[in-house]
Amino acid sequence: MNKKNKQSAIIGSGILILVFIMVIILRALGIFETLELKALDFRFLQRGPIEHNDDIVIVTLDQESWESIPYDYPYPRKMWGKIIENLNDAGARLIVFDIQFDVAREDTASDRVLAKAIEEAGNVILPSKLNLVTKRGQVFTSITEPYKPFFDAAVTTGLIAELKDIDQYTRQYSIFYPYNKKYHLFLAMKTVKEFLGIHDSVKMTISEDAKHILYGPLKILHDPYEINTMLINYYGPSKTFKTYPLGDVLDDFSVDLRGDADTDYMELWKENSIYPQEILDMLRGEGGNESPFKDKIVLIGDALEEHFDLKFTPFFNYLGEPKLTAGVETHANAAQTILDANYITKTNPKTNNMIVFLLTLVTLIGSLVFGPILGVISLIVIISAYLLSSIWLFTHLNIWIEWLAPVAGALGAYGLNTLYDFILEQREKKKIRGMFSTYMSPKILKYLEDHPDAFRLTGEKRSSSIFFSDVEGFTTISEALSAEELALVLNKYLSPMTDILMSYEGYVDKYEGDAIMCDFGVPVEDLEHAWKACWAALEQQERLVSLREEIKRDHNVTIKVRMGINSGMVSAGNMGSDQRFQYTVMGDAVNAASRFESANKQYGTYMMIGQNTYNDAKDYIEVRYLDRIIVKGKNEYITVYNLLAKKGELSDEYEGLRKYFDAAMELYWDRKFDEAITSFKKGMEFVPDDPPSKVFIGRCEAFLQTPPPENWQGEFIMTTK
Repeated sequence: MNKKNKQSAIIGSGILILVFIMVIILRALGIFETLELKALDFRFLQRGPIEHNDDIVIVTLDQESWESIPYDYPYPRKMWGKIIENLNDAGARLIVFDIQFDVAREDTASDRVLAKAIEEAGNVILPSKLNLVTKRGQVFTSITEPYKPFFDAAVTTGLIAELKDIDQYTRQYSIFYPYNKKYHLFLAMKTVKEFLGIHDSVKMTISEDAKHILYGPLKILHDPYEINTMLINYYGPSKTFKTYPLGDVLDDFSVDLRGDADTDYMELWKENSIYPQEILDMLRGEGGNESPFKDKIVLIGDALEEHFDLKFTPFFNYLGEPKLTAGVETHANAAQTILDANYITKTNPKTNNMIVFLLTLVTLIGSLVFGPILGVISLIVIISAYLLSSIWLFTHLNIWIEWLAPVAGALGAYGLNTLYDFILEQREKKKIRGMFSTYMSPKILKYLEDHPDAFRLTGEKRSSSIFFSDVEGFTTISEALSAEELALVLNKYLSPMTDILMSYEGYVDKYEGDAIMCDFGVPVEDLEHAWKACWAALEQQERLVSLREEIKRDHNVTIKVRMGINSGMVSAGNMGSDQRFQYTVMGDAVNAASRFESANKQYGTYMMIGQNTYNDAKDYIEVRYLDRIIVKGKNEYITVYNLLAKKGELSDEYEGLRKYFDAAMELYWDRKFDEAITSFKKGMEFVPDDPPSKVFIGRCEAFLQTPPPENWQGEFIMTTK
């Protein structure tokens, strides 16, 4: 081994040991914990939902039930008794509540009805709340059992308690909790025990390899770090299990639900149905003679958002749709995981350390062999192969190996080796500077060294939201002020507007006098660009209220601003010449945003957004229909909306206006102009001077005199830009 190779080997060994120790320390400090959990979620999303048997069904108090159940909340206990009776009559094997009944009610008769129903059913499991309170560093434990008549009547109880990871997601589930010299089973575990008929005398033990909990026929793979917990192998997003509204399960001949919901649904499945068999056969349809609850575990829980029993799970953002999961569904997923023995194997610390070491070593060898440039390709190949392999292991074998620590080791090995090469390279650069410093300035030389590709004009397709704003009547304002005062007014206006745009990650593309163009989603990609652009516009209009008063007081001019927002694919990059260029965006989406800003004039509005923006931001904003317009130079119409408020912040007046205005727009597009006028006028009872309503009443009256052509689809052709 020559001197150079020996030196490389020594340096490489030092880098390997240093990186390995650093990664282990960072992991021990919890630096990777949150991201590692997100990486696990990513694997769930890549795997997607998986099949399962139908032993478990879920009944939830959802919005539909909230509106249809004929009782005020909290519901009388007799109602829950009726639900137990109906499920039992429909053949349910077990009825498991994720709803607490831990105190007596003033309506003792109703409590007695529930206790009797629980006792007669003989298959009801109730929850007991595990309370862990930390005081002065000491944990105090207690269990809140169900109200004694219910406790005595139930076949058994199971513990419930919050168990969340550091990012507040629910991925783990407690199997048992030791308390008062007894192992108390949690709700899912207790449900499986009763379903499989495991006798109370059966004891829970630990396997010889200390990896499993043995309980009757069950071999439960516990978390390697916490012996009494397991990882839930979620079968899919919310509603993966067959789910029925609580109102439907309550609904039989003796209970009248509100409105159209009253269908006597449970009479279809009750053994003692009031309907004769021939009617049941007809109503159930072909292949539907068996009750959906027969021989099933029926889990009952609360899925109302306002009752705060919704959980973040790995499937929260499945298919790009953020959706919380009801707490009762976590019990279902945990129970199904146990029933199917479908456990996730999490690698232990020793294996994790070995993986970190090997990935760091392989990356370092690749970097030493190929050098810093080709080493990047080697690094990408190594990390990609590792990540893809880990996804395959999770998807096909339920094995979870960590990502962050091994990848950090690989990156650290490449980074330190590259840094070492860079230090060596700097020695060579000093020679170059010595040779060329007399031919060009040190500043230019340094820039050429650091930015070899800086002078290429590049572009790329990006999804973006484009914002345009313009001061109404600015020409008149400018004529009323001196040049100095006009500049002062513009600065007062532009400064807070710019601050708001930048607070939502907007890139202020350009100013043209009073006009602002701002891009969201570029140059840094941001998948939330649509709602951020909308919220920025709303906050600008809110800020303008006080700013308008200030400018009116100090300069005697009134500032009102029209805004247009559109989303779509744009061409983004440095545009211009080799001598002078600017990062900007171009494309039809940009032109449309500009048209929307100016189109506000037609309706007397100040915020207009396009269809794409609405589609992407509708969960965050309140809007109303505005029109179907064809901008100048185009042939197809675009549906545009009047941006009104952030989600949930719309005033009662505008809520009333929107209800009738949107209905009127549907009538208008259907050529029902008389009815549309009536609806527009009803809306104006809430906001009497609403400009768009006046505009469309005028259009309707004109169309009543001269109907639009046969091929008219409600579009309005813009004749100006």
